[in-house]
Amino acid sequence: MSKVRGGTLALMSVVALATLLFLLANRPTKEDDKPVPLLQYEAAEAVPAAPDEKLPTKAPIAANSSGSSQRFAKKAADMTAEEKAKLAKDFKEKYKPAVEKWFQAYADRVPFELDDFTLDKFHSCLGDYMYTFMIGDTTFTVQDSPKLGLKISYLMTRKGARDLNNLPGNGFVPDLTVPVAREEIIRMVTADSGVEFKPNEVIIKPTAAACALNGGAFVSILPAGADPGNALNNKISMVFGSNGKLVSYVRDPFF
Repeated sequence: MSKVRGGTLALMSVVALATLLFLLANRPTKEDDKPVPLLQYEAAEAVPAAPDEKLPTKAPIAANSSGSSQRFAKKAADMTAEEKAKLAKDFKEKYKPAVEKWFQAYADRVPFELDDFTLDKFHSCLGDYMYTFMIGDTTFTVQDSPKLGLKISYLMTRKGARDLNNLPGNGFVPDLTVPVAREEIIRMVTADSGVEFKPNEVIIKPTAAACALNGGAFVSILPAGADPGNALNNKISMVFGSNGKLVSYVRDPFF
């Protein structure tokens, strides 16, 4: 029992880390489930872009952040014309193809459509190589690093973040079933990363045993022999909702 509880706590620590980027870009609203950036928006200068793509006509400006955080997370309003032009070019030539490949791996498990991934959804660049897009209520990040490569690194839905960070309420009846099979996980991760993991390297646990997300699944991908209690050993961590859709995806930047 202690091993099971320890494994669940490790998975929850991954979730806690995964929600950091989401919480930086969103805050809850009483009106609906739409994402609300922590930053206020105002009209920005014209943005050079490819003919069929464009950056947002409104870009975030500082509202509740320090100068240091502005330098760490660069928003559209802070980008130079050259940086905007490069982003538009990279989006068309690199990011869109990478997301198309990722979609082929996870197919109908993604909580939004491929056509929803457009340049006007760009939100900010975290550091020098983490490009974040807000797609509906989903935070979606593409990693583009000269040393670490180009890959999808992060996904989190608003409802998923809320459910994963709350305990069940009174009268909660836990559904301990999981909406995804180990064989399917192996197939999807192989198509995503090019690495085929063995069945014993895929850990699946019901979310209802640890949080308010009922009928979902925590999934950890880690090499055989690695300590499952150390979340840093996970190559890919995912959470699926009861409908089988991803609510969270985190990939080791070095994998």
